[in-house]
Amino acid sequence: MSTTDRTPSVPRSLRDLLAPLDRTTPLWPGEQVTASGWRIHLRRVPRPGPTPSGSGDAGVDAPVGRALYVHGLGGSSLNWTDLGEVLAPVLDGYAMDLPGFGFSDPPPGGDYSLTAMTDSVIAVLEHLGGAHLVGNSLGGAIASRVAAQRPDLVTTLTLISPAFPDLRPRIKRLSFVPLTLATVPRVGPAVFGYLGRVHAERQVAQTLREIMVRPQVLGPTRIAQAVEHAVDRAELPWAPAALSGSLNALVASWLWMSGRDHWRRARMITSPTLVMWGGRDKLVSAAIAPRVIRTIEGSRLVMFGAVGHVCQMEIPLETAREIARHVEIADPASLVAC
Repeated sequence: MSTTDRTPSVPRSLRDLLAPLDRTTPLWPGEQVTASGWRIHLRRVPRPGPTPSGSGDAGVDAPVGRALYVHGLGGSSLNWTDLGEVLAPVLDGYAMDLPGFGFSDPPPGGDYSLTAMTDSVIAVLEHLGGAHLVGNSLGGAIASRVAAQRPDLVTTLTLISPAFPDLRPRIKRLSFVPLTLATVPRVGPAVFGYLGRVHAERQVAQTLREIMVRPQVLGPTRIAQAVEHAVDRAELPWAPAALSGSLNALVASWLWMSGRDHWRRARMITSPTLVMWGGRDKLVSAAIAPRVIRTIEGSRLVMFGAVGHVCQMEIPLETAREIARHVEIADPASLVAC
């Protein structure tokens, strides 16, 4: 036997490289980025350090790609904290605040249409040089339009409970208190701001109950961060208009021609697509998931049972594993030799 014989290297799954879940970390640093006329607040996931053993794992030191995370209606870049950190060893993550949300400036002319939101995401992707695109809820509907319009910027597409048309009575479930107040002329914005400043804990707790089955899994640090963010948002004069304008634009897109434009654009998607849904989603019914994957050619569906509208927040580890697997399937060369 030759003394030069060695054990051949074998591919190592990206799922083996994911970081452990830690719901006590500080929020990611962010900056205001100007891209194609948009002033967007963009957070970047801190890069993980060496592995606990100090071995300097290649997967930790060299992520296989870049990810851009796009939140849903009423959300912000904070919605991606845990998922982004778990995926950080394999995807260099960025999370944007959509125009008018989080700490991004409102859109020019107060245009909260899906077209305008799509343009803002395209601008950020151009700024980054393309990415694996991940969108939740409204962000999922926007991400699907981005992928249809600019496939050159989207390496893979992941849609988490995307807000595709659901015209049954569940539409009323989109009207929980923060959204409802924002749509009431004059009085609504004032009450919305008051609740955000004085009763932020109550407002956050109610919102979490609407979007999650088990909001308590977030833990005290993440909930405190959400409350602090709600207080800060209440001071921004355009916050109520961002909520009402985006909600009205989304519902109008569902009602116009029975939402056919959503499905027409979805048929144009060529990026490898993963769709994930919580079986107990109150806001956008999982019953439409089969139609979504039938419409997007070659897409794959993962259903989670007792999970709500934001699986990236409720079960970030499981969500991260599916995204890592999706990247592997789309690009087998991303497997790390060990």
